[in-house]
Amino acid sequence: MTESHELVSAYDALAKSLDSFCSELQTQNPACWVAMDEGEDGIPHLTKAISYYRDIWYKGDQDGRETRSCYGLVLANQKLIELAQQTNQLKDEFKTHVQSIQKRDKDYWLALKAQLNKRHQNLREKLYFNGLARLHLKQAYRHIPIPEQWPDKIGFTWYSNGRSIKKLSVEQAEKKLLAMGEDKAHIQAQLQKLYTLPEHEVLAQIQTQVPLVRANLVYKNLNDKGVSETTRKAMNVALPLLIPADKFPFLPEFNQISSTPPEERTRLPRNDFKIENDVFLPSLRTYRYK
Repeated sequence: MTESHELVSAYDALAKSLDSFCSELQTQNPACWVAMDEGEDGIPHLTKAISYYRDIWYKGDQDGRETRSCYGLVLANQKLIELAQQTNQLKDEFKTHVQSIQKRDKDYWLALKAQLNKRHQNLREKLYFNGLARLHLKQAYRHIPIPEQWPDKIGFTWYSNGRSIKKLSVEQAEKKLLAMGEDKAHIQAQLQKLYTLPEHEVLAQIQTQVPLVRANLVYKNLNDKGVSETTRKAMNVALPLLIPADKFPFLPEFNQISSTPPEERTRLPRNDFKIENDVFLPSLRTYRYK
């Protein structure tokens, strides 16, 4: 089987698994709560949850950098859990095929992606969104979140302070700036600043991450001595949590948060943060270490 056939087969298997999972959800109609946006009062909560589980495509007017998300809770028996786990595994397999082709030949990937975009029209039509046409890889890759067991309490919070930090050498920073256009005045100015540094210095390239909802799960279990112990676990949730109904046949206690993240930082900056406050190379979002 050729790599293109393997990719299409992986995509078909993922779409089929998603459809089976969501159809079973529709049939069982379990307890469910999801955050609703303005104007969605008439939409059943489970209908919205299913639409987000199914949604692996861009809307017609969606920004290429935007990833739609929805937090909430859906109670699930063992059959639903197994279908979701199978879907998550197929998401990983599809991702592996895509990244393998992307790494080797981007033009070939774009041709294959155009082929994938034309498949599974029936699945797209089951969404209440309109105008879906293009495959959205980040939405296709993300897992259906499944806690290990029924939590006693869930606290949803906005996490809006996230950022990734990548270390850059002076040589790497120079190559990136030159690729942006050595003849440009603002690039020349940044190159001159860069050339004042010793060759061995390491810089920090910072990428601010989009705000996301985090679920703080609280578990209360008895230890070997019969004493109740509380443990906590945090999960990022772009999709509604699938709550295993292994302890109680109802949703755990949870809170609701605002529909938009706070505009200001909710945490104090760390005193031991070792990166300077002022950006050193603006075009690369790169800072010096203190």
